[in-house]
Amino acid sequence: MSTAPRRRPGWQSAILQDLVFFQRGYDITKAEQKPGNIPVVSSSGVNSYHSEAKVDGPGVVIGRKGSLGTVHYVDGPYWPHDTTLWSRDFKGNLPRFVFYFLQTLGLERYDVGNSNPTLNRNHIHRLDILLPEYQIQERIVEVLSAYDDLIENNRRRIQLLEEAARLLYREW
Repeated sequence: MSTAPRRRPGWQSAILQDLVFFQRGYDITKAEQKPGNIPVVSSSGVNSYHSEAKVDGPGVVIGRKGSLGTVHYVDGPYWPHDTTLWSRDFKGNLPRFVFYFLQTLGLERYDVGNSNPTLNRNHIHRLDILLPEYQIQERIVEVLSAYDDLIENNRRRIQLLEEAARLLYREW
């Protein structure tokens, strides 16, 4: 019995490698980094900045070691750390869709490490998925991006309100 997802109109059966091809990130220590504005993306997200990029964006980066399966989106050039897998080829799919889609897979379930959690790209590349046609990807990105924008606006409002409350408290 197949574990492949059920097909829907506008969607086709595929494997994850048909959506995106991942490559292992590049090692760099804090001591090797030079001041700059290029994000160094580790499995837990952007944790520092460097003067050199290894990859042009947009890009999707997932945690390979430690924080398994975390998914990060990068608009511009970046340095994918060796604790990650980064999107070398989107196979004609929308990068932002790939970002949203990967968040639904629960990639942390594919841990192959013993004492240190590890994600193996060869295992996840073979995962059965349903891949929507490009127009459906565009619609999904449109809807989810609108929610992301709303969340970001509310986060900024909360920060402003918290700052106003701190200032008011100090004034009292």
